Amino acid sequence: MLITKRKNYLTEFSLKQKLVPTILFVLLFLVGLVILLQYELLYIGAYLILWLVSYPVIYAGTCRYCANYGKPCPIILEGGMVHWVFDRVNKPYGMMQLIWASVAYLLRIVVPFIIIIQNQLWTWGILYGATFIGFWFSHLRITGCPNCVNYQCPLNPGTKY
Repeated sequence: MLITKRKNYLTEFSLKQKLVPTILFVLLFLVGLVILLQYELLYIGAYLILWLVSYPVIYAGTCRYCANYGKPCPIILEGGMVHWVFDRVNKPYGMMQLIWASVAYLLRIVVPFIIIIQNQLWTWGILYGATFIGFWFSHLRITGCPNCVNYQCPLNPGTKY
């Protein structure tokens, strides 16, 4: 199951705690970009535009509902930046916020995965997929969720069903 055991109740995450997911997040972006560099500029443009569009999507649909709104997030450029774009929403953080986060990440990975499948770049696909899985594993099982105070999130270890 995705839910892990509780470690802490953090309202801010240190650089050390964010290091692994940050490295994997940047690597995810760069590997996607390298995959696309050998193809048309249209793909690179679409990738960059979708990556940029993913931020308002995740800010509006997920981050502004977070208990840590406006504070450093374990994922670089997300929760700690939302207060510059959207006001906080005082409604429960629930399944809909997870769906919006999923949409944002789908926007970020869709173009490289299309190229990987169309051109049968299986080695790149394994590398890209492993980076994506590693990023989410580190966030869901090590850094983010086990330390989060978003009690209403379905992935929070403290959530009671």
